[in-house]
Parts: sequence; C-alpha cells; structure tokens
Amino acid sequence: MKTLVKKVFRVRELPVFLALVIVVIITGTANPEFFTLSGFQDVTLGVAVVATLAVAQTLVIVMKHIDLSVGSTIGFSAYLIGDASSQGHGFWYCMGLGLALGLTVGTVNGFMVAYLRLPSLVVTLGTLYIVRGLFNEVAGGNTITEDMVPGPINFMGLNTFFGIPYLFLVAFLLMLVVGFVMRRTRSARDLYAIGSNLLAAELGGIPVARRVFLAFLATGAVSGLAGAVLLARFNTAAANSGNGLELSVVAACVVGGVAIAGGVGTVYGAVIGAILLQAITMALGALGIPQFWQLAVNGTLLIAAISLDRYLSTRVKPTSIMGAK
Repeated sequence: MKTLVKKVFRVRELPVFLALVIVVIITGTANPEFFTLSGFQDVTLGVAVVATLAVAQTLVIVMKHIDLSVGSTIGFSAYLIGDASSQGHGFWYCMGLGLALGLTVGTVNGFMVAYLRLPSLVVTLGTLYIVRGLFNEVAGGNTITEDMVPGPINFMGLNTFFGIPYLFLVAFLLMLVVGFVMRRTRSARDLYAIGSNLLAAELGGIPVARRVFLAFLATGAVSGLAGAVLLARFNTAAANSGNGLELSVVAACVVGGVAIAGGVGTVYGAVIGAILLQAITMALGALGIPQFWQLAVNGTLLIAAISLDRYLSTRVKPTSIMGAK
C-alpha cells in the first residue's frame, strides 16, 4: 500500500491535475455558472486548439527540442483551407493543402535540426517568421469569413456530441492515439531516450537523426491539419491568425509536466496543462481580473512549473501516468 501511495505521489501529472481541481472548485464557488454545461463547454471549446498543438509539441520537447513554428503554420493552414473552399474546391482538397503546408514546414525543421544539427530554437524561430511572412503576402488584407468555411469544419465548430464540443473531442482522440503510440512503440519511446541522454542514445544504436526528423515531421503535419480546428473554432482567418499561439502551447506542455530539459512527460499532462491554463484565464476573467494580471498569473505558473520540475529532477525519479520514466 505504501509503495502504491509513493508511486501515485511521484506521478508528474498529479500536481497540475490537483491544481486544476482547486481552480475549478474556487471558480465554481465564486461563479456557480462555471459548473454548468455551458461553463464546461466554454472551457473545453476554448482549449481545443492549444490542446491539439500541445500533443504534437510534446513529441519534440521530450527530445529536448522545441518547435516555435506551430503558431504560424496553423494560422496559414486555416487561411489556405478557407481560401481554397471559397474557390469551390472540395473538403479533402482543402485539408490536403493544410497537410501539405504542415509537412513542408516539418520537413524543413526536421532536416535542419536532425541532419544539419542546428539548434531547434533558432531553426523554428526562423521558420516561424518565414511562414508568417509568406502568410502575410498571400493573405494581404483579406479575411476568411464564415460563409467561406467548408461545411464539415463549420459543423464541427458549432456543434457538440452529447454536450462535448467536437473540437475538444478531436484533441482528446489525438491525445489518446499519440499517447498510446508513445507508450507502446519502440520508435516513440526512443524519443525519451534521446531527450534523457543523447550520447547514450547514439551509442545504444538509436537512429537519432531519423527519430528527430520524423518527430518534427509529425508535429508539422498535426499543425497543418489543426488549421481546420482553428478555422472551426473562430469561423474566420486572417493574416494574424495563430499569432503568438506557440507560446501558449509550450506553456501548456511545461505546466503539464513535460520537462523542457527533455526525457520526461506525456501528452496527457500536456493536455491537462492546457486545460488548467484555460480554466485559470476564464476564472480570472469571470472574477473581473484585468487581462494584464491574467497573463501575469500564467507567466508565474509557468516559472513555478519549471522550478518544480528542476527540483523534482534532483530529488526524485519521476514516473508518469502512462509509464514514461
């Protein structure tokens, strides 16, 4: 029994889950509407985009890398999907454009990081600006409006499945699939080994360059397809769509226990972190706290999460709700 208790309290996602419970209880006490179906839908719908990207971002962060291009990629993808639809192209053609964009960005990022051994922070910061610049050139002053959004995407953004927004279900199902793959497949588990000790991973025969490349490729692909989620969420897209979103995604991952130093964390924790940040933002807004303080609280939480992670890494050997060590 004592061993079980110790394992439970060493789960990295436990503190952020408990923090989420506390935030929900406090907010619900101050504002009972938070406990209603409408309040639940507001939180889950609001977190769908960040949660989707956080799942993909986890793939690179566990390797001690980072992808800052996801915000520009998802924004550009959303615009391309809506623009293609407005020209009469079918749904799958529009989605193919988003996927092609994501794969292109992921290929560039992955090649430069994996095979040219360039720092991922610098590489993806560069592609962030490149994609954003191309986005501004293509979009100009044009805006995708609701009547230009493909029917299936519009449907997903406006409807629910037994009270759960379809967009959150997309993020949730993606989390389950990627979580299963990262737990059950050797190639995905190699990502943890790379993040924990790169030299040992290379000496152990892990094809590091290939794993890094494929992880960035997968992250790019998800970001491209997630353009449909962003478009469905707001039913509009313009040259500033997705701007700054990458910071929220990284924050969600770190707050959710995905170690920025690599080697530890799960997509489950990343999604919980995204929900926590969204819940805090909505809670502070409901309590009439100015937006500046909302950002300050999120920033403080991020620093606290990194500090806690540093402390735990020197004190205990953490486990994960899905067995990542």
